[in-house]
Amino acid sequence: MAALSLTPVSIMAETSTPKGLAAEQTRQYAIPAGTLDQVLNQFASEAGILLAIDGNLTQGKTSQGLQGRFSTEAGLERLLNETGLQAQPGDAGYTLKLRDQSRLPPVKVSGSVIAAERDTVTYDHQAIEQIQPQDIKDLFQNESAVAVGGSIPVNQKVYVRGVEETAMLVTVDGARQNNKVFHHNATNLIDPKLLKAATASAGVAPADAGPGALGGSLVYETVDVEDMLAPDQKFGGFVDGRYASNGEQWTTSGSLYGREGKFEALGYVNKIDGDNYEDGTGEEVNYSESALISGLAKIAYGSEQEGRFELSRELVNDDAARPYRANFGGLTVGRPTPESRNYDLSRDNTVFSYTLDRSKGGWNPEVTVAKSETELETIEVPLAAPETTVAYNGITESYTATMKNRSYTGFAEIVSGVDYYNDSALFRFEGDPDLEENAENVGAFIQLRQQLVDALDLSYGLRYDRQAFEGTDDSSHDDSGASGNLFAEYHINDYVAVNAGYAQVWGGVALAENYILNSAWVYTDLKPVESQNYTVGVVLTVEGFLAEANSYRTKIDNGRVPSYSGGPDLVADFDIEGYDLALGFSSDRAHLSIKYSNVDSEKDGQAATSYDGNYFTAPLGELIAVNGAYNFPAQRLTLGVSAEVSLENDAVEDSGAKQDGYTVINMYADYQLLDSLALRFSVDNLNNEAYTDRASYGQEFTTVKPLLEPGRSYTLNARYTF
Repeated sequence: MAALSLTPVSIMAETSTPKGLAAEQTRQYAIPAGTLDQVLNQFASEAGILLAIDGNLTQGKTSQGLQGRFSTEAGLERLLNETGLQAQPGDAGYTLKLRDQSRLPPVKVSGSVIAAERDTVTYDHQAIEQIQPQDIKDLFQNESAVAVGGSIPVNQKVYVRGVEETAMLVTVDGARQNNKVFHHNATNLIDPKLLKAATASAGVAPADAGPGALGGSLVYETVDVEDMLAPDQKFGGFVDGRYASNGEQWTTSGSLYGREGKFEALGYVNKIDGDNYEDGTGEEVNYSESALISGLAKIAYGSEQEGRFELSRELVNDDAARPYRANFGGLTVGRPTPESRNYDLSRDNTVFSYTLDRSKGGWNPEVTVAKSETELETIEVPLAAPETTVAYNGITESYTATMKNRSYTGFAEIVSGVDYYNDSALFRFEGDPDLEENAENVGAFIQLRQQLVDALDLSYGLRYDRQAFEGTDDSSHDDSGASGNLFAEYHINDYVAVNAGYAQVWGGVALAENYILNSAWVYTDLKPVESQNYTVGVVLTVEGFLAEANSYRTKIDNGRVPSYSGGPDLVADFDIEGYDLALGFSSDRAHLSIKYSNVDSEKDGQAATSYDGNYFTAPLGELIAVNGAYNFPAQRLTLGVSAEVSLENDAVEDSGAKQDGYTVINMYADYQLLDSLALRFSVDNLNNEAYTDRASYGQEFTTVKPLLEPGRSYTLNARYTF
């Protein structure tokens, strides 16, 4: 059966399964993203149903597609979620109509009812499932605006439009992440297989996102039971197995999830083991073996009337021998060091939340209380005393609490509230006193989102923060400041929209990384960091085609850059600017996108390098991402290809060398062998390119041996769902 989107209504009828039977049966779907019309048309065809559509209701709407096992009604509910539409059952089939706002499904509601801030990148659960990322680099590989340096999870860092994640507000399930332990390893160790959503809002972040969003925000959300089960299902699970030829890497994961009445629970575990990989030259990269384990547990209770209570705990660990400085292979100058040391890096995130959002009225509260912790222990064998071992330990913690309320008024949607954090950075070395910095912050905020006229969406807000900072010498320093933001999007017609935004952010004093804390530091002239962010863009959408252009700039003043010997008060100014271009096409069977980004970064008026831009930016230059796929519904097969292209960058040549350009091509094939068994065969780095990722450390220095990325790898993944 199929559906056509014509004005005002059309029904296309062919031989179809009786509606009652089709609604009860479940089957596996692998429908790619596209316009809502296209996705619904393919769903109706595969489900064998009649679906009547009013083209006026679906005009301008898009869909992320549908991945997973669903009954007909559950699939329609998932596809139409947050569209304001519903599929009304009838004798002959289904009719698309406006959703009855008095009947809301008992699910967690997130986001604004008014399109406001335009996110740089947004992935929902279906998109993440389609990507099947093994690490955070895989998650963002189709985005030129997001670069991820590092070749393995333990040394990967994320840059959004040139801004490093440590200069952004990063949260996981609403919990603030304070994970700047050591500059040679990853800041936020993330397992993307645990995620239901990832959103990057570069530059202009709303006031209700939280404090310290200097260069925007990076928001991760872990999966819920409702993401894994169709509305009419109570229990399920999956077992996942993956083999990659390069490094003999094995991945095993599994999950169980279920609900009964108002209660639900989910458990998930993932383990990746492997040997050293080979780079594109065929050389083995020492100390690159896979050694990651992660887990997630959630319990929740809720209903539409009572709201949702949720408690979750997420753990991620990587423990193995790594290069002495984990983010590059070595130095040709300087003091002698061991070739390797063991890095045991763990991140622990515990969150309790309560949410009641009825999408109407003045009382829709949300409360979040969380603790996040990252611990790194490095163990090395000194060259001068090979019979001994030396251990260093860094622990960062963040205790956070947020209380806010969402009011739906005739004037605007208003979010107001207060938030709190207590961040600490602790360094331990046996025989020496513990060294610690601490920052405590209380903030109040208000953010308004409104449709001023039919064609104009606005989002604007203010927040005020007061911080108390304590140094390693127990000295106290208090400061406060205000932040503001404004974002507007004007729809010129049904096809073209223009947008612009500005944010001024007060960030207080950021904690130093644990591994450089010094008991001799004297804190005499601490300065709070502030930033200004500008963005302007235009978007064109016509019948499945998309074109987009954005220009942006982030200026960071008094960015803290302490050093062990230089002291705690050193600061620098950073200026990051660039532009993005994107072209895309999406139909019911295929999609193709080409994205281009050009980013320039400066520190104190000079081109920033991967060394002196640390914790704020990196030299990225010109990046291109290509992504496409074609779906064969009858064969239950999808073929996809992606390419990463970095153009030669001579902006940092004064440091010793330019950054070489490279092209990497990846391909995959998804095949639904059975309704319960999905297979993926992929070839990563098909052209076996020998390269260092543009966002990785050290390419511009002749004395540094940067890490090359993995060469060609053949991968087979199988998932059995029940």
